[in-house]
Amino acid sequence: MKRYLGSISLVLIIIFIVLAFFIPQVLNPLPESLDLWLLIVLLLGSFFTALFSVKGRLKTIALLISSLGMLALLVLTIFAIGMILFGNFGT
Repeated sequence: MKRYLGSISLVLIIIFIVLAFFIPQVLNPLPESLDLWLLIVLLLGSFFTALFSVKGRLKTIALLISSLGMLALLVLTIFAIGMILFGNFGT
């Protein structure tokens, strides 16, 4: 089962990219908080499945792609906390 985790991770990150960037209209019927949670769960799921997959080229590719997503999530979280604590940065 562990040898398929790299493939599963790539599928999850592709679903995340498609839902978040290419066809976000799919998420419109959902409540705002639910679609955000769905995207976060997809991103975290792809990262952790890539982290626990078997060593190899597929693990490296999946971990690299999902790590970029995790880095973007971290930056957005820090930005949101900064906005809460210090107000709008632009004004």
